[in-house]
Amino acid sequence: QTSDILYYEVLDIPLPELQFLKTLKVAFHHATKEEVVIHSIRLPKNSTIADVIIDLKTKVDLSSPTAELRVLEVFYHKIYKIFPLHEKIENINDQYWTLRAEEVCKTNDVPEEEKNPSQHDRLIHVYHFTKDPLQNQQIQNFGDPFFLAICEGETLAEVKGRIQRKLQVPDEEFSKWKFAFISMNRPDYLQDSDVVSARFQRRDVYGAWEQYLGLEHTDTAPKRAYTANQNRHTHEKPVRIYN
Repeated sequence: QTSDILYYEVLDIPLPELQFLKTLKVAFHHATKEEVVIHSIRLPKNSTIADVIIDLKTKVDLSSPTAELRVLEVFYHKIYKIFPLHEKIENINDQYWTLRAEEVCKTNDVPEEEKNPSQHDRLIHVYHFTKDPLQNQQIQNFGDPFFLAICEGETLAEVKGRIQRKLQVPDEEFSKWKFAFISMNRPDYLQDSDVVSARFQRRDVYGAWEQYLGLEHTDTAPKRAYTANQNRHTHEKPVRIYN
């Protein structure tokens, strides 16, 4: 299709300089505040994630002076990657994948155990989900995914208590939630007496994001502005090539 409309952008720096820079949109999640703010980080293309974090710290108010940040890659409410500090930003795609920066500090929301899990702990993915009755009860993820460190022998009842405190969900609402071990979009509902770590023994799965603890409940949270970045494109997931 042809068009007689010309689109243009007014640059704030000369084009030759811009060609050596890369701009990333990063959604910042505060440890204790609900509001999510998207920041544009513009750095030389050979910069690293560590440089992104240094720049971002000058733009945000941290919950603690000692708080650290980590940058995650999120797509359709699943965490696909924790970026190492040395990774170059030149090849990072923020058009399909949401880049999320979150605080990692010793607070009620991000326990120290999640920052440095011991050899007896396992860091698992935890996602919110509902079932779509119009699509044969297919699982639909929503909300903010997160990590949780679980201990060997810890029952679901114990894990549920920590999740409720982390998310600050009232008792009346939390009592309606269901919990399931989900692998490849197939839920296996858990009882309070089940040992959670026993379900996460397999490691020969395609990716850690395909094996997670699912929290089934109604999506009552207001839609955040940054979600438009995840849904404005097609429903096809970008292809990733692993070496």
